[in-house]
Amino acid sequence: MTTEPPAPPAPRPPDRPPVARPRFTTGAAVFAVIGTLIAGGYTALAFTGHEPGSPQRDEIPASVRSSPGGYRTYHFWHSGYHGGK
Repeated sequence: MTTEPPAPPAPRPPDRPPVARPRFTTGAAVFAVIGTLIAGGYTALAFTGHEPGSPQRDEIPASVRSSPGGYRTYHFWHSGYHGGK
């Protein structure tokens, strides 16, 4: 019993020539790394709640916030026309 050699691959039709695949270039790798660092940094800032360039906020005491006519009273937010239908 003899074994036959494998058949050669079928030739490509003339209307479908082989096309070279684009390579992953060094520039694409650099942009991918920079983009990952920017997105990772933004994610870390958003997760920690840090706002770069903004000063620390002072805590307003409850006595000032609840005083009549003081800092942003109830009537400051809930009075007058608010728009809408």
